[in-house]
Amino acid sequence: MIIKSAFGPQVLEDLKTSFLQKKNCDVIIYVGEEPNVEVVYAHSFILRMRSSYFDSALSPTWAEMKDGKYLYCGEIDINPNDGTLALDYLIAADELNLDMSFIEYVQELLIKHIMEFFSSDPLEILRTILKYDHLFYKLKDHYLNFICDRAKYIFSSEKFILLEEEMICTILDQENLNIEEIIIWDKMIEWGIARNPSLADKEIAKWREDDFIILQKSLKRLIPLIRYYDIFSKDYFVKISPYEKILPEELNNDIFQYHVIKGYIPKFTKYKQRNRNKNRVRYDIPLDLKEDLFFL
Repeated sequence: MIIKSAFGPQVLEDLKTSFLQKKNCDVIIYVGEEPNVEVVYAHSFILRMRSSYFDSALSPTWAEMKDGKYLYCGEIDINPNDGTLALDYLIAADELNLDMSFIEYVQELLIKHIMEFFSSDPLEILRTILKYDHLFYKLKDHYLNFICDRAKYIFSSEKFILLEEEMICTILDQENLNIEEIIIWDKMIEWGIARNPSLADKEIAKWREDDFIILQKSLKRLIPLIRYYDIFSKDYFVKISPYEKILPEELNNDIFQYHVIKGYIPKFTKYKQRNRNKNRVRYDIPLDLKEDLFFL
């Protein structure tokens, strides 16, 4: 009978000690940029076992030698409270072809601590996740659901008007976006005007036909993503009707009839209500008040 003993933990501890004490290290890794550069000493056989990138990079045919040691750059940090840096770490791990189990583990860690993860820089985190959605496939759905539930933080951010069109499209395309639709409309208009400084200094009452065309072109992809039939009548007449020229004529006419004709069934069914609150009760205002608002 052969008795086996598990010395794995002790072996790992010895390897850790060897790393910390820089024993027999044959790799130098320079971390950061001048003047803030740190030097990390490592063992090539560990790097080659843990990373297919280093397995190739440290091969005799590819590695660059200097005084018998290898020169490489990298950065390592895992901290849910610094979301952007944590994602940078995952991106680096992907580029270095590290074990996928490591990438899975870090994503699970960020999902578990998503509140801290979200609070650091939600919009920049979202930008990175969407850019590398092939890598953050598990984190993406969790994060989108999380920000949809807390959409007011996204839409109230001063950075919202700096978002790329693709990012806003992704946000507006979510069925469970938990925020009033008229707020989404207001931010969309603000975003479009911010991209056309010539419109910023003009009162809407003084806009010419060309001004509406400019805004319409800027919002071409966003306009179809608004749920117009989920907007209260008062908000429609006060906030949307002044910009009605940027909407397709047939859609605008249908929205108008929806708000002035009791029991009117919308033609454009794709603009259905979001799932923000299935028990939400839609209120309306009297028809005579609607007419007064429309002709103000």
